[in-house]
Amino acid sequence: MFSLDKLRILYPESIWCYISESDREKAWFSSENFSNKAARWNSYLNLLCLNKCIAWLEADGSSQVTVYPSVETLPSIWEVVNGFALQVERTRLILILSEAIETEEFSVPQEWVDISSWAGHYYLAVQVNLADEWLRIWGYTTHKQLKTQGIYDEFERTYSLDKEDLITDLNVLWISQELNPKQFEVAVAVIEKLPSLSSMQAEKLVEKLSQPSPYSPRLEISFKEWGALIADDNWREHLYANRKRQLTSHQNTPVNLSNWLRNVFDIGWQTVEEFFGKTETDLVFAFRNRRTVPDNLETIKTQIEYLKTHPNDDKCKQTAKRVTENLVSHLIIDKTNPQVTFLVSDAVSELAKLLRTISNEEIRWTVAECLWMLEPDNPLAGKKRIKDWGMQLAGYTVALMVAILEKPDRKVAVLLRVYPMGNKNYLPESLQMTVLDEDGNTFLEAQTRKADNFIQLKFSGSPGDRFSVTISLETAFVTEDFVI
Repeated sequence: MFSLDKLRILYPESIWCYISESDREKAWFSSENFSNKAARWNSYLNLLCLNKCIAWLEADGSSQVTVYPSVETLPSIWEVVNGFALQVERTRLILILSEAIETEEFSVPQEWVDISSWAGHYYLAVQVNLADEWLRIWGYTTHKQLKTQGIYDEFERTYSLDKEDLITDLNVLWISQELNPKQFEVAVAVIEKLPSLSSMQAEKLVEKLSQPSPYSPRLEISFKEWGALIADDNWREHLYANRKRQLTSHQNTPVNLSNWLRNVFDIGWQTVEEFFGKTETDLVFAFRNRRTVPDNLETIKTQIEYLKTHPNDDKCKQTAKRVTENLVSHLIIDKTNPQVTFLVSDAVSELAKLLRTISNEEIRWTVAECLWMLEPDNPLAGKKRIKDWGMQLAGYTVALMVAILEKPDRKVAVLLRVYPMGNKNYLPESLQMTVLDEDGNTFLEAQTRKADNFIQLKFSGSPGDRFSVTISLETAFVTEDFVI
């Protein structure tokens, strides 16, 4: 790993800033007043960036730098969106930071592009690396280029440019303005006017968007409504205050897993199919190496018979997996084949019987996963839900799947599994999942190695038992509380 001095030599066109422990402590303690952990982390990173960027811009003593619209408004912005605006005399700079390890593209939230009162003349890309204690301003573009050449992502509501489309030498920004003082006037593209909201409309939107959530509500309504709402300082502050107020009554409420057994699920926890937009088959075996050619139907029939006659031996687990993988492959080839349909029904019946009769925990979870594949709604397969925590861990996004199975002794078996998100096939190396008991003591933990596509932990508990799950990577972390 290169030192900061070495990086300055290797990339002299970038602006490099050292992040001290004192910088981090100040920013962290100034980022307490938010409705969720993702918003607090967003504020923390943006505060680090804000302080360093102002110091950089004011270094020569010739420029007066102010926060736009004001320092006091920043928390209401960071509650819902990444980035901030600095006014340098007549020029407005929009700074958008990312923890991404690679700088292959620059993505800007739509709010900073399509809200006319927020839009800037120039957009600066900032890379933050807390582990190595630096931040880097590595390129810039104009509003006009973002709007006319940027790729718009309608799902994330961002405009993106490839690295090659950015100017990476920051000196060019100032030189171009000195040579052509009016250049910034043509840096902004035409922006479509947003609709006006009546007080009644705004109140209804604030009420809807104030419900507790672990992430920003910016994608929950149309952009025209969203943009019109947060462009108004008063309504944005109202939303911010309401979201914090809602947190007060919900922040100490753990996810109740016993309610899941009664089909009552907490806000933010989705079915796997809803979350990924895929079938159960696509998800569970997406990262496993299935045989390209499945066993023939007679062989599968023999495998099912083996499950019936050898429910507790060492081969039961592998046989259940093999039966399921074979049947899934045949269903993909021809799901209308009556022989395949019959074998699926027979396998489901036997897998359900195994769940009722066997006590081996590893076999029970394997059988449950097989049922998820063949008959996801089978009540004996337990309950499972997945949640995107809506925050980045050092440039990575992850989702937590929680599954539960009732046990004959009235205890509940719990499966925790972390998946990569954001089109990533693998989790980052050294990501850690930790399970803590009610007193905060660690009793289970797992850590990723190179090229892990998920990590998981399993344990059992009694109704009323409390535990917490923390996912951490470097200095970033997120925690969820549960009660069985």
